[in-house]
Amino acid sequence: MLKNNTNPLVSIIIPCYNYEQYIEKCIQSALDQTYDRIEIIVVDNGSIDNSLEKINLFSNNKKVKIIELKENIPPGTEGKSAVGIAIKNSSGGYISILYADDWYLKSKIKKQIDLFNKLPSSVGVVYCHGYRYIESVGELTRWKMQSVSGYIFKDYLKKGDVVIPISPLVKRYCYEIIGLDNMYTGSEYDFLVMSQYVDFNFVDDYLVVMRDHSKNDAKNIHSVFCRVNNFHNLVLLNSEAKSRGGSLVMKRVARDYFAFGMSFITRLDVKHAKVAIFDAIRLYPAYLFRPKMLVSVLLLFLPLRVVNIILNLSGKIHVAKEIGDG
Repeated sequence: MLKNNTNPLVSIIIPCYNYEQYIEKCIQSALDQTYDRIEIIVVDNGSIDNSLEKINLFSNNKKVKIIELKENIPPGTEGKSAVGIAIKNSSGGYISILYADDWYLKSKIKKQIDLFNKLPSSVGVVYCHGYRYIESVGELTRWKMQSVSGYIFKDYLKKGDVVIPISPLVKRYCYEIIGLDNMYTGSEYDFLVMSQYVDFNFVDDYLVVMRDHSKNDAKNIHSVFCRVNNFHNLVLLNSEAKSRGGSLVMKRVARDYFAFGMSFITRLDVKHAKVAIFDAIRLYPAYLFRPKMLVSVLLLFLPLRVVNIILNLSGKIHVAKEIGDG
């Protein structure tokens, strides 16, 4: 395991795909860190806009290493990822991932390293809170998920995700434990898997910003649902995870599927809603007796025009075009 080092090298990994309008601010926020011992690995993931041209503006900076991938590796690709390639080309004892449309506040890395230096070696991940930047209105809103430390795998199962995806600073050996060639590498699932093996802690401060805009990948609900389904089957619905989490594993997966099912219903996508909701019931039958589940099942068998009226009356209608068709 990594020994304590009060001034270790930190590798900031920045994957970029078609974010020419955001990438300069992102890279600059990494360079502006008050913690000096950093390297920045920027990997252009086959962009077809001017992202690489923007990235190359930093090519003379000794702290920046640029990797150009000729073809895009989509999220969820089995066996390889842009983030995995970047980490393999990094040298830091600590890894921090930053998406190209987001940015760090200046003290992010320093505050996390300072905390690591006070913690026992069992802690492999230090995360923090952050902000959402709502691009359409130009507003920052505070974003705090859970504030838990120690062995937090069951917190992931009971209450949902713990970390904002770009917030963790991770000891390199954590990636050695989980591997770099997973279909989820570079996503928040990295940290869910790590939570089964190492302790977590957090800086109680708001140090990262994730941008909410029309091109966020998370807005493509069909693609995200497909990936989450694959990730859950690989990460949680296996004997090892079940032995650690027991029935909480099935409850967590079912809760996620139910959330997707409700989202599909509000978009009048009955086909995908049935898949998600029936999978939730199959995995955790007790959900069938909850009022919200009973209502959702009822909605699946009503005519769409009736469902549309009900949703409009309840103020929960969404237009699929707002997120893009999967």
